[in-house]
Amino acid sequence: METNMQAKPTYGLVTAIAMIVGIVIGSGIYFKVDDILNFAGGNVWLGMLVIALGAVSIVFGSLSISELALRSAASGGIFSYYERYIHPGLAASLGMFTAYVYLPTVIAVVTWVGANYTLGQGASLEAQILLALFYLFVLTVINIFGRVVAGYFQSLSTMVKIIPLVLIALLGLFWAGKGPSLPGDVDLVAPRNVGWGWLSGLVPLYFAYDGWTVVASIAPEVKSPKKNLPRALIAGPLIILVLYLLFFYGLNRILGPEFIMSTGNAAVGYAVSYLFGSAIGRALMVIVIISVLGVSNGMMLGTMRLPQAFASRGWIRSEGFARIHPKYQISVAASLSVGLVTMLWLGVHYLVMRYNLLPGSDISEITIVFNNTSFIFLYSTVLGLYRKGEVKRKLTGLFSPVLAIVGSLILLVGSLMTNFVAVLCFMLFCLVFCLVAYAVYLKNQS
Repeated sequence: METNMQAKPTYGLVTAIAMIVGIVIGSGIYFKVDDILNFAGGNVWLGMLVIALGAVSIVFGSLSISELALRSAASGGIFSYYERYIHPGLAASLGMFTAYVYLPTVIAVVTWVGANYTLGQGASLEAQILLALFYLFVLTVINIFGRVVAGYFQSLSTMVKIIPLVLIALLGLFWAGKGPSLPGDVDLVAPRNVGWGWLSGLVPLYFAYDGWTVVASIAPEVKSPKKNLPRALIAGPLIILVLYLLFFYGLNRILGPEFIMSTGNAAVGYAVSYLFGSAIGRALMVIVIISVLGVSNGMMLGTMRLPQAFASRGWIRSEGFARIHPKYQISVAASLSVGLVTMLWLGVHYLVMRYNLLPGSDISEITIVFNNTSFIFLYSTVLGLYRKGEVKRKLTGLFSPVLAIVGSLILLVGSLMTNFVAVLCFMLFCLVFCLVAYAVYLKNQS
């Protein structure tokens, strides 16, 4: 087995778009609607504004990064852009953070949500964690030893996961009936004035938008990457924004803001049972579970490629990590490291939830904010290319980077407004991790 063996192109444009849509649309949109409404004080239009603002970073960020994807199809995803246009040390530190902190925390939380939906609200936290651990083990195995199966599962989960979204969105657009009555054992949450507090809704909302850059990690495995990657980075986020707005509006038309805020995460379950009956409602919940696991699968599929790409550059000193298996077309050792670290983060998530160490939040949300704040480096790079005349289009070279930077800063401010001390401490942890990763990079280079 040779360390410099190149992965063969496997995925087409449809799979690349499916990966973006499949990764982003999953657990978040189903259990964040009530959070959005609560931060918006029950104002539906203000909630839709929050969704649109949350989409600023992903839509305009995608348009900006598409210019970098157009110029590079190297392995390592967006970190190859950091390396080429800014500095290899920054690429190494942020790359290690993404491969072993940011994406594993998100994968762990999303998989736990899938286990939560599988077992139902009455299950204990310990049972949910054990089932999530089993799910992670299965996803790790199929993404290493059956990457084609993993790709098919990604496409399948993407196709079925939009069924509940589209059904509720379409029915809601033409809904003329009354909504269900609030269950007697549920306390009413009434609309209220929230002032500027609605900005904090961007933090839990961005959980529903996260993961869109993972597709860049499989650039060497995408057919005609310089043509298909920019198309996927543009088409995918626009599809997501439209679906989210229609779903949010439709669900509010059917249930009403007060019902959604009062029932919380169970609102979607009430909606499908009210619209289609208990039997079909249970079938649709199975689809929701598949969609959640599709998010975990897509993120795992992309994340496992990162350590191998880093090892091939010398950021990680490991021949095992750099070696691509001729049969599985992936580094087995590097992929296993991602799977194991993700399981460790699931254990940390259990401790955080068990002892309520991050009230109103989880381990993934702050890493998401930190990660998206770091994208400002890439957006600034695109602006620099535009000033040099290398990028010709104003939309992708000027307007998109500026709006993407604004979106990232709004998200940062919103997170600090949520829980200043906890967010700041975890942000410092992320920064320290990056500094340690940078020190390891310098040692390996010497």
